Amino acid sequence: MDSHRHRYQQLLAEVTAAMAPLLTRHRHLIRCAPRCSECCQALTLLAIEASVVAEAFQALPPATQAAIRTEAAARGDHCPFLRAELCTIYQARPLICRTHGLAIGYVDEASATIEVSACPRNFAEDLPLAVDDLLLLDPFNARLAALNQEFAAAMGLSAATRVAMCDLILAQPLS
Repeated sequence: MDSHRHRYQQLLAEVTAAMAPLLTRHRHLIRCAPRCSECCQALTLLAIEASVVAEAFQALPPATQAAIRTEAAARGDHCPFLRAELCTIYQARPLICRTHGLAIGYVDEASATIEVSACPRNFAEDLPLAVDDLLLLDPFNARLAALNQEFAAAMGLSAATRVAMCDLILAQPLS
């Protein structure tokens, strides 16, 4: 587990490093700031990310845990970890949460094109973006999937299993 956790943290650090020049280049476009939570949705997580998030949840104060549990029980669309529009597990947030706000590129192998996903608050739909304007997530996602597969095998889980954030929270004992 510690080896998997270390490699997961290493992957997150590499994603952060890849994001840095894009954040600098597009600083005039990026409107993301504290309390901007439009993209914060209740997600499903890979097993390795669920373990990190569960640990972060357990480290929160009991009153915060209880409030998050109430939000999770309501099963809304927004992320249950938001309190006053701020992420309570910011340091432990999943990879996808770390990359929101940037223009993300995914290779569509069938059409041999790069599909772009970008926050409309930051990047106008008609804004031309070159490949070097994009955070290409496919290599990072492939590494995350491989790491999750190893982690899941070590834990006796199916690598295909995804854990809904709300279910994860509701399964945690309150401190």
